[in-house]
Amino acid sequence: MTTNRVKLVKPGYFATAAAADSRRGEFDIGNEILIAHEVPVDFVFIGDSITHMWELNAYFGRSGRFIVNRGIGGDISSHVLRRFDADVVQLKPKHVVIKIGVNNFWAMDGWTAGDRKTAEQIVPGLVGDIEEMVKKAKENDIIPIICSILPTDMPQSGHNDQRNAGIRSANEKLRIAAAERGAIFVDYHSRMADEDGLRLREGLADDGLHPHVLGYDIMADALRETLEQKGIHI
Repeated sequence: MTTNRVKLVKPGYFATAAAADSRRGEFDIGNEILIAHEVPVDFVFIGDSITHMWELNAYFGRSGRFIVNRGIGGDISSHVLRRFDADVVQLKPKHVVIKIGVNNFWAMDGWTAGDRKTAEQIVPGLVGDIEEMVKKAKENDIIPIICSILPTDMPQSGHNDQRNAGIRSANEKLRIAAAERGAIFVDYHSRMADEDGLRLREGLADDGLHPHVLGYDIMADALRETLEQKGIHI
C-alpha cells in the first residue's frame, strides 16, 4: 500500500468542449497509480477514438507485456502532443504506438468559410505534431511507432474524396518522417483501402470510420507483423 502520493505531470484542461478533456480525470488517476506502484509499461497506445475503442488486450499482451490505452475519442494531433508528456513520457514505456490525425480533417467542414481549411493546409501541422511526439519519445528512450491514418468512407460528410486524398498524402509524409527520424512505420492504410487506394474498403466499419472486429483484426496483424520484423514482440 502506498503512503505518499507521487509528483504527477498533468496537461490540464484544453477548452470548454475539447475532446482531450473527456478522459483527463480518468487518465490522471490511472497515471498516478502506475507511477506510484512503479509498474513497468511495455506499450502505450495513444490516439483518438480508433485507439480508444480498441480492445487491446484481446489482441496483445498474451506473453506478459503490459499495455496502456491512452486513446481519446475525437482527439486531434495538437492535443495529443500537448498531453504526450503526461500520458506517455512519465509512464516510461518501452514503446509508444501513435495513431492520430483523422479528426484534424474535420477542419475541412468548418462552421463558416473562414474556419475551413483545405487538406493541403491541414497536413503539415498534423505531420509536424507527430514528428514532435517522435522527438519526445526518442529523447526519453521510448521506441516510437507511427501508424498510418485509416481511410474513410463517409460520402455524407461532403468531403470524403478530398479528406481521403489528404489522408493518403499525410501517410506518405509520415512514412518518410519515420524513416528520417528513426521511428517504426506501420501501414494500416494500404491493407484497408479499396482498389482506388483512397476509400475505406467495404465491410471493415459500420459507419465508414471506426473499425469493427474485422478492421481491428487487420490492424492487429499489420502491427504485430511489422514489429516482429524489428524483433519486437507484442
